[in-house]
Amino acid sequence: MLTNKIFAAVFNAFRRFSIKKNKVTLIEKLDTGGTGSLFSIQKECEKRGLPYDFHIISQKDYETSLGNLLGLIRLFTVKTYHLATSEYVFLNDNFIPMAFMNFDPKVTIVQLWHGMGSFKKFAGSSETDPDMLDLIARVNRQVTCILASSENIRDNYAEAFCVPKEKVQALACPQADFYFEDHDVDVWKEEIIKDHPNARGKKWILYAPTFRGEEEKDRELLDHFDFDAFQEKLGEEYCLMVRLHPQIHAGEVPEHIIDMTKYPNIRKLLCMTDVLIADYSSIAVEYSLLDRPILIYAYDKDWYLKMDRGFYFDFEKTAPGPISETMEELITDIQEERWDLEKVEAFARLHNDFYDNQSTNRVIDHFLDCK
Repeated sequence: MLTNKIFAAVFNAFRRFSIKKNKVTLIEKLDTGGTGSLFSIQKECEKRGLPYDFHIISQKDYETSLGNLLGLIRLFTVKTYHLATSEYVFLNDNFIPMAFMNFDPKVTIVQLWHGMGSFKKFAGSSETDPDMLDLIARVNRQVTCILASSENIRDNYAEAFCVPKEKVQALACPQADFYFEDHDVDVWKEEIIKDHPNARGKKWILYAPTFRGEEEKDRELLDHFDFDAFQEKLGEEYCLMVRLHPQIHAGEVPEHIIDMTKYPNIRKLLCMTDVLIADYSSIAVEYSLLDRPILIYAYDKDWYLKMDRGFYFDFEKTAPGPISETMEELITDIQEERWDLEKVEAFARLHNDFYDNQSTNRVIDHFLDCK
């Protein structure tokens, strides 16, 4: 908390300088590897030749190590100055220093969020600490607008960000554009096959579980997936990949399984995936836009519903595919192809209103002065 207050104090000191027209700061609080909605906006502005001066505060800037000493100094000086003099600020997560920062009322601040839809509860919807709830509310009092991917989820976002519903608008979801653009997926696959030749000629299944919020539960996560049984029953037809959430510290993925946790672009990875095994993660919302099979592996469903975050909508009724609580059930679901694309489509429609590649342009046209 002290670091947040120091950052805010430096910001407030720089507020004596004038706001610079067309200066934009992107705050990448959650590390996306330079992808996602934030950078879609920057790239589209550059593509259109719009006169904006972009500055980036990335999650890596906060790394507390000797190797990043100069980076930290730059963060608390140059980057803070650029933020304090920006006309526009876009961010992809709650940025706690904002609770203590005094923004000029003329500055436009837009929360894009890093996830799509509202599958599991998050932020203020799952927080029980009153001090943290107060911080979330103070942060988002500063925000001009919070973008949601559907009218159906505006109430959920208002609760999560501790704001009135009017501040949440279903205007666009820039990162969704990627799924409605043409890509040479075969070229991407060949890059992976070079290192993993056994993947050639097989269907690709991605297991992408989310974090549990408890260190012990996270450590147990991989123990509940029987990789040997999967290989024995399905290995001839399917290639299994694993991508763990950045907040999971669950040990090592077995050597004979392709670990894609550090693959830099999750959207490229989803486009290469033939079948997704999800649990409670919003990654299922993004993948549903591709209209491909989704399976839910929820071995700890009862615990998750009672002890962790819970869901905004009825989990079992709205899930985008069959829910398995054991590896035996999951393997059978795959063998018998029990997925249901009608459920996938209904799930996508529940969480998304945009089915084109124009969301980034909608954001630019709505918030930025393009004249």
